Amino acid sequence: MSNAGAGAVAKVDLWSDCALRNARSIASSLVDVVNSGSGVAIDCAGIEQADITFVQTIVSAERSFAARGLPFTMLAATESVRSAFERAGVTLPGASHFAQSGN
Repeated sequence: MSNAGAGAVAKVDLWSDCALRNARSIASSLVDVVNSGSGVAIDCAGIEQADITFVQTIVSAERSFAARGLPFTMLAATESVRSAFERAGVTLPGASHFAQSGN
């Protein structure tokens, strides 16, 4: 994760496994970014596994960033990410302008 300071947008590259076992680490990384006052761009290109905990973490993070008026974007959704959101019945954040990944 890179963070250029307040007012910047930090890029967060997520692991290939974004299921329950890594939920706390993902949430902690996103809390660190929002608490720094930076926006976030979450790179999902490497995600091979995603579940409901990932969806819940992302929805919660999106709301936290919005509450502070900070940018929140997701980049390169893999099929696993799109499928997890679809199964949960939740719209993928930024779905109208989301950069699709071929993964």
